[in-house]
Amino acid sequence: MSVTIALFVAGVAFGLAGACMWAWGVHSGQFRDLEKTKDQLFWPEIAPEQPRPGVAARPVERPEETVG
Repeated sequence: MSVTIALFVAGVAFGLAGACMWAWGVHSGQFRDLEKTKDQLFWPEIAPEQPRPGVAARPVERPEETVG
């Protein structure tokens, strides 16, 4: 029973920590351009860039490949 209570308390603590991080991110402006960040992180080389209405299309900057 004590293990169950400890795991429950740990889960609640992790949930509160996540909520605090989310609140900090919203307050400090870290989530300002979430769509741009998502496009840069998740498979930018294989995901075709889709035009969004009202947003000017910008090419994704890719590092130059080196042979060697």
